Amino acid sequence: MSVALTLGLTHKCCDCGIALKKEEIAYEIRGEYIDYIEHIPGDISIILCSGCRERMLHNMQSSQGDAILKRKMIEKDGPGPLKPLVFPEPEIDDFRTPDSAGTGM
Repeated sequence: MSVALTLGLTHKCCDCGIALKKEEIAYEIRGEYIDYIEHIPGDISIILCSGCRERMLHNMQSSQGDAILKRKMIEKDGPGPLKPLVFPEPEIDDFRTPDSAGTGM
């Protein structure tokens, strides 16, 4: 990606991880949190892109019955705690690998 394409990409969606320009921020949540896994509180600012905003608002507006059905679909292997999500490591292109022609572009 050229430097010109990255100019202005100063923010990141906290859900999907896409780089955002300031004017592309669709939702921001600021406040306090409690991490019940690490047992620590803190302050947080969450930025979302428009797609993640729409998904979050849809989930917030859906019923508890819909949420239970969604969990049942995820837990088809049987009851128990939800399995942690595993995300693949992102591929990092550090622009150090030359192309096949040897131009480095």
